Amino acid sequence: MNRTLAERLVGHQYALEMLLPEGQRSTAWVRRLPDVVKVLNDEVTRLTGKKPALAIKEKAVASKPSTKYSRPVGVNEKKLPPLISVRYLYQPGELEGGIKRATNPIWSLQVHQIERNVTKPDEPVVYYLSAGLKRGFVREELLVVPPNTQLPPA
Repeated sequence: MNRTLAERLVGHQYALEMLLPEGQRSTAWVRRLPDVVKVLNDEVTRLTGKKPALAIKEKAVASKPSTKYSRPVGVNEKKLPPLISVRYLYQPGELEGGIKRATNPIWSLQVHQIERNVTKPDEPVVYYLSAGLKRGFVREELLVVPPNTQLPPA
């Protein structure tokens, strides 16, 4: 949705800026934003098959996956066993509270165990880890730690 919004605003923005003296910026997008958002909210989206203006009023909205998986998902997916040791993939800036540097680790520093998993038809298995982590992870976001791995001291 953000990409669509940018595509609809930026083209007009650049066209106006080409007419201005070099170094000056146009703020026309600010005036156009409410109209563009209104139009986007009244268009049926590909993932939900509904207009966002109507979907917002519902408690839950089913959606199609945004990408096609090249592996079995859902019931046919091979599941990781419970209580296996894993590290999880950090979200951008998660380690230091928002700042992302190229030298940051991308996998969690601590090792966690898979506490439970949730399987739904035609959706990837979602794994929940021990240690009170609130979010779930799909298989690609988990790195299995082999059983014989010597871990650093806590």
